[in-house]
Amino acid sequence: MDQLIRLTIRGISLSQIQSGIYVLLLEEESGRIKLPIIIESLQAQSIAYALGKKDPSRSFTHDLFFSFANKFHIKLKAVVIYKLVNGIFFSSILLEEGSDIDIEEGKKIEKKEHKIDSKTSDAIALAVRFQAPIYTTREIFDKAGIYFENGVPIDKENETSDTGKNNLLFLKERSKQDLENMTEKDLNALLNHAVVNECYELAARIKKELDRRE
Repeated sequence: MDQLIRLTIRGISLSQIQSGIYVLLLEEESGRIKLPIIIESLQAQSIAYALGKKDPSRSFTHDLFFSFANKFHIKLKAVVIYKLVNGIFFSSILLEEGSDIDIEEGKKIEKKEHKIDSKTSDAIALAVRFQAPIYTTREIFDKAGIYFENGVPIDKENETSDTGKNNLLFLKERSKQDLENMTEKDLNALLNHAVVNECYELAARIKKELDRRE
């Protein structure tokens, strides 16, 4: 785990522009670099529920998995966001099966570890319930992380570059030709800036350009 970056959940925000769009904001230890991830409404509600904003009348599939896992001595050790392709994050959950003591035999038993691919929002919803750490790679942070200074998004290397300006007019005026001429890395970075600034029309156009390159 020493080559991975540990993340915490900064918050979940609902778009006031487009219905059903939520942004899950993760951040590294210093809080200066944030990783925004677009998630669906149900997963957003499930994560918020597990964080303590609970509605007693609600229950989610993630709660059923949590109860099932506890019953059969399965622990979620960590979540790793390990890949980013065309604006979509891929994650794995690391599970540990078995207890320290076999209840029937009264002796120690060997634990087994398993890795399972998961939708990132589901993985994080489970991590919150298990109080498990969330990690990502340096590559993903360099590709899609957004640097903040006094709460304002900036470009770490060059504050005047295309992907670093915190200017809504600048973002909205990106043309189709602009997007076609950008690298995949810059498109992913611009996509995250568009999401943070709630420029969802631009985000949709960037996503379309990324999909075209598959």
